[in-house]
Amino acid sequence: MPAGNPQVASPVFLGVDVGSTTTKAVALSGGRVVGRSLKPTGEDFAASARAVAGEAAPGKRAFTVGTGYGRRVVSGADRTLTEITCLALGARSLDDKAAACLDIGGQDAKFIWLTPDGRPSGFALNDRCAAGTGRFLELAAERIGLPLGEWGEVELAEAEGLTLSATCGVFAESELVGHLASGAGPRALAAASALSIALRMPPLAHQAGRPGMPPAGGLVLAGGVANNGLVVRALESSFAALGLPVRVLDEPSFAVAFGAAVAGSRLHPSDKETG
Repeated sequence: MPAGNPQVASPVFLGVDVGSTTTKAVALSGGRVVGRSLKPTGEDFAASARAVAGEAAPGKRAFTVGTGYGRRVVSGADRTLTEITCLALGARSLDDKAAACLDIGGQDAKFIWLTPDGRPSGFALNDRCAAGTGRFLELAAERIGLPLGEWGEVELAEAEGLTLSATCGVFAESELVGHLASGAGPRALAAASALSIALRMPPLAHQAGRPGMPPAGGLVLAGGVANNGLVVRALESSFAALGLPVRVLDEPSFAVAFGAAVAGSRLHPSDKETG
């Protein structure tokens, strides 16, 4: 994301993304990021929103946009927008060649085809249990005893033919336990887990309908799972058949909040901008 000087006396536009797992905020001024914050959402969505907003933009804000599951609890929001709208705008603002965006978060996954001006031309959400989300990866890492921070060192070939077929997170976890009992190692199970998530994503592209741009423009990844190198490699393999090269957005966890901040800068009347 384009970084800026937080001391610049320009209007500050704040985007606050209150997700089910984490809450993020991004502050823009003069087209540059001047502040950001990420915290666990916890049980008090409003408190989490206030905390990240205060850290990202402690001073005066020209316009605030709330988005995500808890968008309606963002204190002082001038506007609320859907996560799909903000994700599409954030993806296009960060990567002007992107044809589509995939956001795998803690509790769900979202696939969006993009129009040339950064609007959704079609989107789909996963309708399964947590087997295709970040929460499943956390459970898998705990169950197999291999921290997520070490998964990037694992190769996909280490799955050694192991597959996880369950579409429910609970049943997928049971499969992991069964494989462990059969002697499968942690690295093999990490690779199998990454592949199982990646195989669930291309069907979302088909459900999302017609692309707004040629698939050769590529698929950009957002959300916390995009920080997992093993899953990214698995996604690259899965989407190759659709002709969609895969790229990870800069600071993928903040993509939705960034899009919300960009939306705020466009919604704010320019003749009323003040520092």
